[in-house]
Amino acid sequence: MDSVPLMGGIAWWAFDLVIFGFLFGAGVLLAELIASAQKRGWALWRIVAAVLLLGSWLVIFYGSFVEPRLLVTNEQFINIAKGNADRDVRVVVFADPHAGPYKQEAWARKVVNKINAIDAEAVFIIGDYVFNATNQVEMLSAYADINKPVYAVLGNHDQEFADADAVAAVLESYGIHFLRNASEPIVFASGAVANIVGVDDLWFTPDPIKALAQAQPDQPTIMLVHNPDYILDPTSDQPDLVISGHTHCGQIRLPWLGPVPPLPTALGRAWDCGLYSYDGGQLWITPGVGETGPRARLFNPPTIDILTLHL
Repeated sequence: MDSVPLMGGIAWWAFDLVIFGFLFGAGVLLAELIASAQKRGWALWRIVAAVLLLGSWLVIFYGSFVEPRLLVTNEQFINIAKGNADRDVRVVVFADPHAGPYKQEAWARKVVNKINAIDAEAVFIIGDYVFNATNQVEMLSAYADINKPVYAVLGNHDQEFADADAVAAVLESYGIHFLRNASEPIVFASGAVANIVGVDDLWFTPDPIKALAQAQPDQPTIMLVHNPDYILDPTSDQPDLVISGHTHCGQIRLPWLGPVPPLPTALGRAWDCGLYSYDGGQLWITPGVGETGPRARLFNPPTIDILTLHL
């Protein structure tokens, strides 16, 4: 499947130049406007200009330096039962750590501390561990301390900007189990059983046919795949639940309007975040815990999902 690039491949530091330049320039203009108003009076246009400048400065500052450092949890119930299932299993899901210029070791530790405080039976990580270099994966060493079984797949950044085999090997040394076009049964602590299937990123080396061939047809099947465009694949009628990331839910969102930037998927804005039903089953798209392109998030903080799966 052809890739759909986000933000045109602009370097991260170019976004930072714009952000810091705006904050500095708007701050200077606001200071000059206030000084001018104190001498000449607060005309209506000066009041409007001051409000707009101050509001813009606060939004850019909050979106760039406050909200991206928040870390929230979100709970969702999803029924994927087959037959007379009567168990509910809680799993932790997150994606897109993007270790690099925006998020380093301290952030990884914060994510791990949050996960370890959650009562759940497994953790699923849905790719994009690095920002733009292989050695950035070493910033995720705190993942070795996750106190639950961890299953993971690769994302497009791991294969486009890094040595995917090296990224996977480092994370496996932290105790993370990678599923690369493979499936295996997972027996949860509660006794529930499901197929857990992992596929490499769709833009590079996916083989869902090979992965799904190993799944037991009488058990619920959970597919981990970074890009939600997988549901356009002919094999997508086989999993009962597909868990993806990749979109960051737009990263910057507006109330009632949704994501501001274009999404890097063929599915587009109509499938940006959360739970969807489609012909083959259900799709969950998680917002992610890191950023690419601009460092900003707005109305869309970094999120760890807690999915209660009825199996």
